Amino acid sequence: MATEQLHPDLHPLLLEFQGVNGYPLKAVWHDYQDECLDKVVLEFDQAALSLEAEPPDDTIVVHRQSNSVRHSSGWIDVSQSTQWNAFIGKSFGWGWIIINQQDALDRVLLSFDGIIPQVMLIVMASSIHERIIGPG
Repeated sequence: MATEQLHPDLHPLLLEFQGVNGYPLKAVWHDYQDECLDKVVLEFDQAALSLEAEPPDDTIVVHRQSNSVRHSSGWIDVSQSTQWNAFIGKSFGWGWIIINQQDALDRVLLSFDGIIPQVMLIVMASSIHERIIGPG
């Protein structure tokens, strides 16, 4: 039985999560622009998941990239921070996108080693804000 795509316009974006599904999280990197957290990169064995703030409309863009793209100056390794250290070594489980009432994709939920959301990334005032919403 074929699975019907309920939201075909969102399918390409959701496929970005599939590219890292099941891989253990190796590192988390931050990139700041004008004192705002502009990008968060989740590094896995085979690829990285990049989450980037889009300041004009305070939305978030998710895309998969090679691990080598991030290796330039200015990146900060936050893998051992309070926000992320509990998830290092855990397998990526699920990714969700959230669209607000103004039709802006401004939040992403992530889970590791399961289906329960644990991390929320929110774009507000041109900056990504990280929130732990479940146990690590």
